[in-house]
Amino acid sequence: MKKFLLWCLGIVLGLLLLIYVFVFSPIGNAIAKPILQSQITKYSPIALTLEEFSFGLKYINIKIAKEQQVLITLQGSYNIFTLNLDLALDAKVNDMSVFSNMAGLELGSSAFTLQSTIQGNVFDELEVAMQSDIAESDTLMNIKLTNLAPTHIKANITHLHIDEILALIGKKPYVSGLLELSALITGESKQNGKEQIQSFDGKALLTLKNGVFNQSFIKKDFGIDVPKTNFVMQLQGLFDDMLLKHQFVFDSNIGKITSNGESNVNTLQTNSTYNVNLSDLSAFTPLIGTKVRGAFKTNGTMSGDQKSMQVQGVSDVADSQTSYNVSLVNLALEKVAFDIQNLKVQNVLYMLYQPQYISANENASGTIWDFDKGISLQVVSTLKGITNNAPIKQNFNLDMPNTAFTSKSEATINKGVGDLDFVLDSALAKVQLSNAKINLNTTHLNTLYTAILPDLSKLQFLTGIKLAGEIVANGEVELADKLKATFHTQSLGGDVNATLNDDTLQAHIKDLDLISLLKMAQYPQVFSAKLNGNLAYNTTKSSGNLKSTLSNGQFLKSQLTDTIAKTTKFDMTGALFNNIVLDSEIKGLVTTSVLDMKSGDFSLNGKNIVLDLEKSTINANLNTAIKDNRIQVKLTGNATSPNVEVDFGELLKNQAGQILQKELGKQLDEKTKQKLNNLKGLFR
Repeated sequence: MKKFLLWCLGIVLGLLLLIYVFVFSPIGNAIAKPILQSQITKYSPIALTLEEFSFGLKYINIKIAKEQQVLITLQGSYNIFTLNLDLALDAKVNDMSVFSNMAGLELGSSAFTLQSTIQGNVFDELEVAMQSDIAESDTLMNIKLTNLAPTHIKANITHLHIDEILALIGKKPYVSGLLELSALITGESKQNGKEQIQSFDGKALLTLKNGVFNQSFIKKDFGIDVPKTNFVMQLQGLFDDMLLKHQFVFDSNIGKITSNGESNVNTLQTNSTYNVNLSDLSAFTPLIGTKVRGAFKTNGTMSGDQKSMQVQGVSDVADSQTSYNVSLVNLALEKVAFDIQNLKVQNVLYMLYQPQYISANENASGTIWDFDKGISLQVVSTLKGITNNAPIKQNFNLDMPNTAFTSKSEATINKGVGDLDFVLDSALAKVQLSNAKINLNTTHLNTLYTAILPDLSKLQFLTGIKLAGEIVANGEVELADKLKATFHTQSLGGDVNATLNDDTLQAHIKDLDLISLLKMAQYPQVFSAKLNGNLAYNTTKSSGNLKSTLSNGQFLKSQLTDTIAKTTKFDMTGALFNNIVLDSEIKGLVTTSVLDMKSGDFSLNGKNIVLDLEKSTINANLNTAIKDNRIQVKLTGNATSPNVEVDFGELLKNQAGQILQKELGKQLDEKTKQKLNNLKGLFR
């Protein structure tokens, strides 16, 4: 047993010796120094060198420098057993320009010093003192602690340049001004049952004078012009036992922000009011993180403690009547409930520097929660407004007419996954999304839809051609990494079923009524038939092809049929056509087609039939044949009323030959009779 205890004691002493060697001895310091240097290099925003490192049982000496520009030293003594400290930290920066890269702008070569001391016992009386001329200030601070609880705080800061402090910590100095702090506070620890509580007496006053938003920095980083904005800011705190009465004022040429209330310093229980009344938000763009402008007003109350806090308020943002209730748990956002009435959407777009595509009023209400779990919400929104032609034309090159519309949406989402119902009603389109499935976590949408286009003539700005009639369609849309959609309609007499996969459109056409298609395109109804085929089209390249056949085809009475009937005595309208081949290549709004059709003794075919849907022009050379007689037909000009040229040259030539042959035959017969009669006379 004695040997075992001696063996254990030896191990403990050995470990202590190792700890001493590797932590407190020169050998350990030499080993630790390059490790510390690597960490400094990794995390320091500027290149610093660990020039000296001595860490013993009773002393510490650290020196960090950057050439002659920066020098930081930590020296002093301590007792690791009693936790007595006597340390001094000195920092001297001879050239602020070394922080230029960190700040993102060129800094001057101004200098500052900082000296601080820590003396006393960690768990008894401890005093921290500091003085500095950082940022051209005169800074003095003295803090006394008992058992790490503050019992005396005295601070006096004057003329601290806030822009230099921001640059020093790597923040762009979007504001400048002089910061001043005056504080004298005493503290005392009290026993409240089993709980140790803290009470304070005294006051503190923090002011920012001559505040100015930096217009040039904001313009450079956000690309917006902000008005010259001057401000002063003041935060006053009055400590009375466990209560802190506070008053905050931000006063500027663009408006005011104020807050008043009181808080318990131990539980952080607070009851406060706030009021924001600003005529222009643009100067706050760096704080918000996105371009913003316009007036903003809100006021409300804050009540609760660190564990649970409620913020209730009202606002007239974008000329609305808005109320909100924000719940925080452990100072983290827990739930937001809101009710918005008559929000001017055009004002919101203006505030966000977006084109005012629509002018509309929105009413919305709902609740949002689970901010750290994928977002849950229940929201109902209605919108009533009109589209604005000018910004749509300028930004999308679409000459869309001003169009009145209404919409309604209802969304229920649980931890990022849920359902959406949406209805849009306008003179251009009526669209309904039914029970759409949404996944915000994967940015995925899948929905069935129904779409009605009641008047295609109003969509010329989108289609590029003048159409007529109505289209009713339905299908499914899936939006994830790529867009996928299906489309089905019977509005043209037959069935059209299409699929869109990203930019590839495939359509199957069955028994489509050609007359309905010609009416929709506002072309002459010269031929009736049922069309079957397949369309392949690339939306990115605006090109594709149509492979189709037509059946039960029949010419309707037209200039062409009348002209041919008059000359050939052949009535084209009486012919029935099947297995008609119509193949088209599509480039933009221009089709180049091949046509081949035959019925009995009549046939018609053509190559390179060019139809420009945008210009509504046609250029076609058609070869027709009636028995052995060929007729050339040329269609040119406006597709809705083309010029028709019929070349009967070959037909007339054949007819003339037949007539000549017939007449020659008659003449030959008479002469033969005469000769026979003469021969008969010789033998009489």
